Amino acid sequence: MRPAAVALSALMCLVLEAAAFAAAPLFPTPLHITRQVHDPIAGTTNVLDEYGIGNRLISIRAERTSIADYEKGELMEIDRKTGTYSITRFDAVAKVAQVTGAPVATKTGGLKPAAPQSLGMKATRTGRNAEFFEAEVDGEVKQRVEIAVDRSTLVSKEALEVLLGAAYPGVRRPEHDAVLSAARSQRPRGVMTQSESSEPAFAIPVEQTIHYELDGQQLEFRTSVVRLGTETPPADLVSIPPGARLVVSRYVAVMQELEKLEHPGTPVSNDH
Repeated sequence: MRPAAVALSALMCLVLEAAAFAAAPLFPTPLHITRQVHDPIAGTTNVLDEYGIGNRLISIRAERTSIADYEKGELMEIDRKTGTYSITRFDAVAKVAQVTGAPVATKTGGLKPAAPQSLGMKATRTGRNAEFFEAEVDGEVKQRVEIAVDRSTLVSKEALEVLLGAAYPGVRRPEHDAVLSAARSQRPRGVMTQSESSEPAFAIPVEQTIHYELDGQQLEFRTSVVRLGTETPPADLVSIPPGARLVVSRYVAVMQELEKLEHPGTPVSNDH
């Protein structure tokens, strides 16, 4: 075989291999995470069930189900209480996220967390033994992030970014970088057959606490994992209820209001 043909054959193999890696699902094995989410402002603690299946992340809280499909690039939200559902493209979700979820910048530029410092092994609030880390973010609003990771369950970097809300269409925030740094596997690296990012080499954060200091007041937002499993979601909670109405999503509604403010008198689109 001629050298040019050999080179072309090798190149094609690399392209096909890269395509296979790119097509690898975020969650090749079903993942079920049950969380307790504490909101100090509302004074509430809610239970959230998350299911990672293939390229979808399904979140169920009370009567609401959200299905983020990272292959189709769309978000479906189902409200069983009102009998409604909506479908929003990721680009619309991203626009709202950029407007409402962008991090507060420092006086010198962007926010960057300090490298997480290990606090050793100890029990979480729910009694799970985990490795704790702490990192600080200096900005207009001072933050201290405390992360506990359980290295018995590993996922890929892309999957963890999805679980954290750091992947598109979400907004990458400084605490996400701190969590990713703490969650990275400590195992020695050998010969890898796939890209580093797609390997299941990142631990699941089982507790994450963000301490805010604002005008002398302390706020603590906490998320705790109370259970990890491999169950799939109940079919009736992820399907559109019979007779449910398709409505404009909250993301599209926000964009419509912003368009009204920026361009008064201009008709707005109802495109989902």
